[in-house]
Amino acid sequence: MKKLNLLLGTLLATAALSHAVDSYSDVVGYQKTTFPAGSSLQGVGFVKPPVYSGSASKVSSTSISVSGLTAATGSLNPVNGLPTHYVEVVSGVNEGNYADVVSNNGATIVLDADITNLGSTENIVIRPHTKLSEIFAGNTDLADYSDSLSIFQPDGSSLVFLRDSSTASGWLDASSFNEADAIINPSQGFVLVASAQGTYTFKGTVKKTKTVVPLYAGAVNIVCAGNPSATSLSIQNVNLGANLVDYSDSAAVFSNNGSLSQDYTLLWGGGADGFLDASTFSPISGLNIGGTTGIVVSVGADTSWVVSAPYTP
Repeated sequence: MKKLNLLLGTLLATAALSHAVDSYSDVVGYQKTTFPAGSSLQGVGFVKPPVYSGSASKVSSTSISVSGLTAATGSLNPVNGLPTHYVEVVSGVNEGNYADVVSNNGATIVLDADITNLGSTENIVIRPHTKLSEIFAGNTDLADYSDSLSIFQPDGSSLVFLRDSSTASGWLDASSFNEADAIINPSQGFVLVASAQGTYTFKGTVKKTKTVVPLYAGAVNIVCAGNPSATSLSIQNVNLGANLVDYSDSAAVFSNNGSLSQDYTLLWGGGADGFLDASTFSPISGLNIGGTTGIVVSVGADTSWVVSAPYTP
């Protein structure tokens, strides 16, 4: 975990379209999160409502044809370098896989990755991405030119943003001081550094399907269950270890009181024992995590965490 501690220590110094309507209904709500003075791992428990719910068929490895979608060419394209929408599979063995929209030509959509081995027809949704600017929209508790936020990338690098409420996004790129924004993917966490305690409120819908959360080798994977409920679950019962390598891959739980001290270092011991205390090799018990509590996962090879749906009607 030395690399993890070093990286965290370093951290501290909409497009118009019409869509088909089906029985996919959403539970709408909001989440008010309190953050401490100091450094903490944060996440969000909601996603944006879908702009389309229906079916799609595979055209190529990264292209799909969407049934009943009426959208102007380019209306789902990235804006200012950031993807605006993503396609997510919501049924079958591929449920929870998603990929960003690169471009669209009417009902034909090009994605940035092959989300699955799609069959002839697959149920999907198209959602707008959640942006950093939206999570903290209207927030007055963060201090301009002082408070910051960091998002780790798949290649191990990080994006660092400085608060500036005078900009439309509310954030600056900490290296260039230009206005900037970022995407927060489903169940992705981030590091917030604040000079004083405060709150942020995010509105959205509760997911009713699984989420496949990517875990990258050589990166600091800050993830969360993405559940807005206040209910906590044992870390042994959230399926986090299902795709981890026994006695190799690990996880860490940090204090969220502002100190960002590492409270637990966990080693995955396999299905029989679950997560072990990395120093004593004893199975961990009594460690519960909340729905938006950030967990840092370290893996030796790219894999994923299949997160259960927060809400199943």
